[in-house]
Amino acid sequence: MATTTTPNTNPSSSNSNGSTSVRLLFDPSLATCPDYSTAAYDELRNSIDGGTDPAAGIAKLKASWTKQNDAEKAQWTIQVEADRVSAEAEATRLREEAARARQVAEQLAEQERLDAEKKLPKLGDFDESRGPSSFVETSISPFAQKKLERREYCPLWPFTTAGLNEAAAALVSSGEDASSITLDRTDDNHLAVRSGPSTSTHKNMVRDENLLYREFSLASHRYIKEIKRIGWDQKHVEALTGFFYGIDTDPMRSQEHGDKVVLIYADRYRLD
Repeated sequence: MATTTTPNTNPSSSNSNGSTSVRLLFDPSLATCPDYSTAAYDELRNSIDGGTDPAAGIAKLKASWTKQNDAEKAQWTIQVEADRVSAEAEATRLREEAARARQVAEQLAEQERLDAEKKLPKLGDFDESRGPSSFVETSISPFAQKKLERREYCPLWPFTTAGLNEAAAALVSSGEDASSITLDRTDDNHLAVRSGPSTSTHKNMVRDENLLYREFSLASHRYIKEIKRIGWDQKHVEALTGFFYGIDTDPMRSQEHGDKVVLIYADRYRLD
């Protein structure tokens, strides 16, 4: 028995195996049964048993609508699940395609890097124990010197240009002040009276994470040079050299705020 309702199908859709199926356009659970007692349905009611029993006609129309609506609800559940499965399959396919494309691009980039590396001219050998004779390097502060001699953690700020300048200024100031006498603790835990610049911390020193990246990078090179000079064992020198190289070449640096992120990481790592 046919009833007049808002159309909820699209007969031109197709299912996953290519055959034509009727696709519902909206959730049938949202539909409401028409009021078959109104004048709009007089003709339809009168077509049932000649209109001799209007109440029975209305009941039959409602029963017919409910049966159709229940069938559409079941179809809607199946349709929603099929759409979900189809969407997940498509998303998986796109991810796999993107991963394959990324892998190919990485392989090509690596091959290009290797090819370019082969074309680079070979650098001549040199004596790493000899430095340039025409350059007088600013000394690090007594604070930094003592930290390194004791193999203790030392921030990189004393090895920056600002830190070295502050150390140089303090040295000049202490040289002009004959009364510059300080107490310092020796390696065997005794107190000693020393003259000259104080070994206390730098007044303007900041944590590594608050340095500009250029300051951090230049300071790390000077830091490595100083621990070699003081005689740190090769194992620690190589580990720290590798650590700073890894920070310099970390891909994160190419991201927005990447330099700040790696500075915070380096600061935390060295403190630990």
